[in-house]
Amino acid sequence: MTRMLNCSMAVALALLAGTAQADSAYGCAGLETNRELPTIEGKDGVFFRINADLRMNHPFAPEVVDQMAALSQALESRGTTLIYVPIPTKSVSMPDHLPDRARLYGFDLDVATAVHDDVLARLNAAGVLTADIRAALLRAEPGKLAFFNSDFHWSAYGADLGAQAIAEVIRAQPIYDALDKTTYTSTPLGEEIAFSGMRRILQARCNDTLPEPTTMTWDTQATVLDLGLDGALDLGLGDESGGLDIFGDDTAQMPVALVGTSFSDSPINNFPGFIAQHAALEVVNFAITGGNQFGAITSYLTSTEFQDSPPAFLVWENPIYNNLAQYGDQPMRELIAAASGTCTQPLDAALSEDRLTLTASVAGLGAQDTLFLDSDGSTALDVTYRFEAAQGTRVKALRRGERLRRTGRFYMPMTGLWEDGAETVSITLSAPMGPQASLSKCSATPLMEEKS
Repeated sequence: MTRMLNCSMAVALALLAGTAQADSAYGCAGLETNRELPTIEGKDGVFFRINADLRMNHPFAPEVVDQMAALSQALESRGTTLIYVPIPTKSVSMPDHLPDRARLYGFDLDVATAVHDDVLARLNAAGVLTADIRAALLRAEPGKLAFFNSDFHWSAYGADLGAQAIAEVIRAQPIYDALDKTTYTSTPLGEEIAFSGMRRILQARCNDTLPEPTTMTWDTQATVLDLGLDGALDLGLGDESGGLDIFGDDTAQMPVALVGTSFSDSPINNFPGFIAQHAALEVVNFAITGGNQFGAITSYLTSTEFQDSPPAFLVWENPIYNNLAQYGDQPMRELIAAASGTCTQPLDAALSEDRLTLTASVAGLGAQDTLFLDSDGSTALDVTYRFEAAQGTRVKALRRGERLRRTGRFYMPMTGLWEDGAETVSITLSAPMGPQASLSKCSATPLMEEKS
């Protein structure tokens, strides 16, 4: 019976593949069964990733909602308003370009839309501000693509629509009126072709040339009064010409800090520039391409820039399919602790002669506590925590990606240990610590205490 079912499934897949090739406008074959990037060809040369764009279930557990609320409260205590920006899937943003074949993979637009909207509704109910990017992208004019046809990123046009939605949320907040406003103008520079690893993969299985991911590019500059300056004031949004020293004025609060993924980091879409234009506020971009859901925000919240001068707004862009619970509770607990600024209770610790290991007593601490290691400038990417108790030894590890900023600050929650906690911890880094390395306990935020 099992053999018959397997044979029937193989025949069905073969028939699907054959039909797909016959229907392809570009002579594509095997896109849907390509293990590297299973893709389905839609209408008008628009392609959708099966595993990401046609996915309808995006994990966002109640525990994650609670953690996001705790992060929002922690930031608010520092004078920063968090705006979470889930980037919707291409399927719910450009449904008119979906092929009928999407239903064969179980895709249901109504269900996918309801799942997306439910995530935003639960976050809003918990007090977390969000921007509805899906609704913004659905307002795209006929003939204009919010996402590239042969890539999963958005075009500059889509980024502009998303920026308008974010600016609406920013302008609606009470703190907005008190901020210094600046008028920004975005000027078209001409069309460019974006680099696309996805298109390269697809093209290998298509006879005809696929549409290029082409977009108009833009330059956003502050509108400057005639003060005798020779040129426009540079925003410092990441172009190669250099920019204004954003930390030159120690008394001014940064209006908007942007953290996120390649959706924010790619210069071709001018996303931070469009936010600045529509919000009339300076935007400093800390996004990191290839940093996953946590890379940019972890780098920023553990940095000296944030700790010394938190911004008025923190915009966190993250594709909705990036699961915030993928790596356990450590990343979110780290963000909450770093944002709160409550890691002020020093623990007695001893630094090894080679300055690679720091040992301390953690008796009396429990799962609600988080340890903060200030390595005094270590460039380490790997950190190992060895917890000891009468019951034995348990090891927890933390790794920073190569693209992340090496801030030398690390936060580890004391979860996953014993009921009575551990007695000691030895923390070993992959690069030496500075002579003033220290370990502190972070006080739990009120919301985290309530949920523990």
